[in-house]
Amino acid sequence: MEGQLINQEDKNELSKLLSIMVHKFIVAYGKILDSDISGSQVYILEILTADGAKKSSELSERLGISLPAVTNLTNKLVQKGYIERKPSENDRRITLMQITLLGSEMLDQINEKYFALTDSLWKDFSNEELRDLHGYYKKMVDNLKEYKLDKE
Repeated sequence: MEGQLINQEDKNELSKLLSIMVHKFIVAYGKILDSDISGSQVYILEILTADGAKKSSELSERLGISLPAVTNLTNKLVQKGYIERKPSENDRRITLMQITLLGSEMLDQINEKYFALTDSLWKDFSNEELRDLHGYYKKMVDNLKEYKLDKE
């Protein structure tokens, strides 16, 4: 296949395989999450861990969801003790979301299970295949950043 152009039928088959893999992965990922936390809530915890305290509007933009949806998600995280609301030091009118120690511990537990799941995906790949796959995934992530759902 090296050097040959891939035809539309082959691209369609690749798309079907990707769809099957994504769906199976989503089901497996759902099983590793605590029943009280969603994938979007995990993403909020990841953002707050990586970037520090954020306003709800910033989380809304990062997740690509409405502000009321973020409020609903963060309210649940606050109730569970995974995040807390705190006033901004620069402007007391602004409320920031910040991960708590309990939230960090929950995220660590989820990531431990996640890495076990992904390790099972890579088990039959050679180092060279994994290096190639790494490059392919980076390219796909970059392509998705450029893709707009609401094309005009």
